[in-house]
This record gives sequence, structure tokens and C-alpha cells, in this order.
Amino acid sequence: MNPWNRACCVGLFLTTLSLVCIVANAFLLVPDGKTWSSDQLSLHVLLMPGFIGGGLMVRSLQQRPVTRGVGTTIRGSGSHLAHRVQIPRSCWCSVFGMLGAIYCLSVSGVGLRIGPKCSINGEWDYHFQETAGAYLKNDTSWNLCEEPLKVVPWNVTLFFLLVVASCLEIVLCALHLVVEAHLECRF
Repeated sequence: MNPWNRACCVGLFLTTLSLVCIVANAFLLVPDGKTWSSDQLSLHVLLMPGFIGGGLMVRSLQQRPVTRGVGTTIRGSGSHLAHRVQIPRSCWCSVFGMLGAIYCLSVSGVGLRIGPKCSINGEWDYHFQETAGAYLKNDTSWNLCEEPLKVVPWNVTLFFLLVVASCLEIVLCALHLVVEAHLECRF
């Protein structure tokens, strides 16, 4: 497969993963299918790791203009210049996307470890924070949260999805960076 096709495939996968992150983050904002006030939602939900990091920052990789083919038809001599100007920008976009995916991974991972903010006996707090992630193995304790109903499996599922998607985004952004660097060496 030639490098141009690889870059397109990587871009398609990154677009899909960024949309998954945006949708997962949107669902995190409405546990139990209801809207809750910001003081009743986890800080890790409000930091919007899937929307900002795994979503918009990774999507910036696909938002750059595609001008590679244009430069090759202009009297031959300008084609190398067009490639030299465009490729470093693409590399920076790959790095920016990778930083967004790392942000998503970090915030989502900490959100998983600490657990959701919920109400137990009328007290809103991070009740699973002291377990340092051990609550993930003890699903019987998940029913302790009275409000939002079923918030623990909701957060665990969606944050886990964000962790997996952001790990894939990091790998794909790195692959995109390598492909772009390879294309730069060819011209």
C-alpha cells in the first residue's frame, strides 16, 4: 500500500475514533438519561476529555487543507516547495492530535480510578475515591449510589471506551506522523 493510501486509512480511523470520543463524552454528561447540575457531575466529566482531547484535537488532524496534488501540476519546479510547506504542518497536526489523545487518556484514566460523583444517603461526593480503582472489581458496591441511578456502570463503560479509543488514537497519530515523515523524505 502506498504511503498516500496509508495516510488516508489512518485519517479515516482517526475520524471515526474522534466521533466515538465526542459521543461518549456527550453521554457522560447525561447519566441516567437526565441532566444534572455541574456540582453533581464528576470533574473528569466536566473536563470533557472525549470532546476536547479525543475529539476536537484529534479532528484537527483531518481539518488541514489538502494541497499536495495541486503543487505537482504547476510547472514542476514548485511541486517540491508545495510538499515541503505542507508536510511539516501535517506533522504538527499529528503531534497536536497525539497530545489531545494523551489528554483524553489521562483524564479518562483518572476518572476511572477515582470513580463517579454520586449521592449516597443524600451526600454528593466521590465515594469510591479511597478505593484507588478497586471498586472496578467489586460491582456489588456499584448499587450504593442512589443518584444518578446506575451512574457507576455508566461512567465505567464510557470512560473505559474513552481510554481504549484514546490509546488507539495515540498509536494512529504516531503512525500518521511516521507516514508523513516518510513522505517528506521522499520529496
